[in-house]
Amino acid sequence: MVALDSKITCISCKVHGSDEIKSFCGDFEAKILADFSGYVFSNNISKIVAYNGWSFDVPFLRVRAMRNSCKLPQLFWSEHSLDDPYHILARSKKGKQVQFAALVGIDDDDLFGDGKQCIEWFKKGDFDSISKHCESDIVALDRIYSRMVECGFVCR
Repeated sequence: MVALDSKITCISCKVHGSDEIKSFCGDFEAKILADFSGYVFSNNISKIVAYNGWSFDVPFLRVRAMRNSCKLPQLFWSEHSLDDPYHILARSKKGKQVQFAALVGIDDDDLFGDGKQCIEWFKKGDFDSISKHCESDIVALDRIYSRMVECGFVCR
């Protein structure tokens, strides 16, 4: 997926230690970006955890924000504000989030769909399924990150 040719249809996130997952989904990318940025600003978030975030999520968000003239919070521009389990655990070797999720006890049944299915759901306008997929990814990522903290790989 190339940020110049694609668009954001859903961003899901949660504050570490909280149970609430927040999703921003729909067909209007500028609104998704503005609402997500507002959430980050209003919650004083100072660190991001994103699986493969430096290689995919952050550059994609930057390009799409630029396309939509949307201001991203400063933490999306600082290399010290992101913990990326992919780069900490896999270091350019193979290792998908679903594999690390299994390592920390998350079954395939706990995950909803995959990224390829999101394309089909988008074509059908099924933003509920896209949101459910993104939220299940957040649950898995939070469990992976929590284990990394337990094992001393990262500091909160």
